[in-house]
Amino acid sequence: MNYKIKSLGYRTDFIFNRLDGSVRDKGEYIVATTTSNPNYFWGNLLLYKQPPKQGDFSIWKSDFLAEFTNPDIYHMTFAWDSPEGVEGDCSEFLAQGFKLEKSVVLTTENVIKPTKYNHNVLIRPISSQEDFDRCVDIQVSCSDQYLSKDSWRDFYSKSMKQYKKLIGQGHGKWFGAFLDGELVGSLGIFTDQDIARFQIVSTHKDFQRRGVCSTLVFDAAKYALDNMGVKTLVMVADEEYHAAKIYESVGFTPKQEQIGVCFWDKSKLE
Repeated sequence: MNYKIKSLGYRTDFIFNRLDGSVRDKGEYIVATTTSNPNYFWGNLLLYKQPPKQGDFSIWKSDFLAEFTNPDIYHMTFAWDSPEGVEGDCSEFLAQGFKLEKSVVLTTENVIKPTKYNHNVLIRPISSQEDFDRCVDIQVSCSDQYLSKDSWRDFYSKSMKQYKKLIGQGHGKWFGAFLDGELVGSLGIFTDQDIARFQIVSTHKDFQRRGVCSTLVFDAAKYALDNMGVKTLVMVADEEYHAAKIYESVGFTPKQEQIGVCFWDKSKLE
């Protein structure tokens, strides 16, 4: 692919597509697929090189249907390479029931010990199936209301299965946060040469506001910098979610925005 993606968020997202799927440059847009989960909304998308303008909805929809022909796919996801977060004209997409998604991309090359560091929390890589299953439970406990709990469990279970495969191939590690011997939070870190991308940072709702997340991010980030051969760490967080402030307390700095729109057929999830 000759085109250099400006968005560090999408560029590191595509680490996973290259390991489990494909990334293909089609000229006006890039097709990213996820083989193990074709209905992973943000893992099966078209990334356009320019923001949408009036009249693009029908063109982009036709492009998506031409690229994603699996009849079981019940979503459409479009993104554009605008690290400044330029929305363009999304009015046609929003009128058709699409949801606008904006995230902040944070990076660091060094970490600082957060003021809320909890010395009672033990952070270590996990490997047992029991611990991975517990991670899925934690992720479901933190999920939003856009999908049902059963749909989230199906998504996180499929994702974790694939992450375990990538870990076994040496592409990353999954870290658990243990408090009094109980696994209460987790995250994944996966590498592409000297860049590492964090995945699914989560703390069980019963254990939030105890410094678990900041401790988890700090210790896992330090491990990655010291032991995984990386120089730059990348996080992507919801702009409206408090987690971005936690990441900043560990030394991450907001650098870019990540933007796109997504639609899904809710009847297929009932």
